[in-house]
Amino acid sequence: MSKRTSLTVEKFLDGEESKYQINSPKEIQLILQAVAQKKSVAVLYINGEEHFIKSILLAATTQGMWLDVGPSEEDNETILLADSLTLVTMHQGAKVQFSCPPLELAVYASHPAFFCTLPASMLRVQRREYFRLPIPADAHLQCVIPHKSETPMKAAEVTIMDISIGGIALACREQGVQLAEGEIYPDCRIDLPGIGTLVATIQVKNLFDVTTPNGQTTKHAGCEFVQPDGKTSMLLQMYVAKMQSKISGLR
Repeated sequence: MSKRTSLTVEKFLDGEESKYQINSPKEIQLILQAVAQKKSVAVLYINGEEHFIKSILLAATTQGMWLDVGPSEEDNETILLADSLTLVTMHQGAKVQFSCPPLELAVYASHPAFFCTLPASMLRVQRREYFRLPIPADAHLQCVIPHKSETPMKAAEVTIMDISIGGIALACREQGVQLAEGEIYPDCRIDLPGIGTLVATIQVKNLFDVTTPNGQTTKHAGCEFVQPDGKTSMLLQMYVAKMQSKISGLR
């Protein structure tokens, strides 16, 4: 079984969980179908949080869902006999988490797979409760993160995948970029074309894997602006509004 993963089980304060809960069978099916289409990495926790395997959601229909089996027969047998299973994955930058119904061995596309009914409810946790603006590929928006080392080095330029007044999602595919969950990075610079340059402190809230259509997996970082000042908020509002207007004009 794997020893480390960025897809950890989300914890909640009393009463907080309800605002992320989804109970609609149709919405649950649509979310799981989208996850399967993206081939996003899923983590299956077995009898708690200490033991888990990484898997991929293969498909989801009204009848249920299919998961890829693990490489170890011993792990797969443990999963089939488990008292509790929790599945964690990502959907459009938000963490999806639910108690997985009991699994059974099945076949999907002529290969061994796990099968179970759809969960009765799930949690879709999007901590940044702001409108998230996806950045078009031709916009080339970058976040310049200074190196923490005192040794003079060129700052890392990391591609921004989406931006909001509350935070940004970064694609950590550039060489030498090693962002850590929970870490705070001050004095980050973002040049907003036609708006201005903002300097802000960001904190990495979560790390997650995204599989591209060509099968490559890249790590993304969901980051939050830490106590942004009035100027930063104003520049972000102006940029998001400008890009929304531009996108609307192309439709």
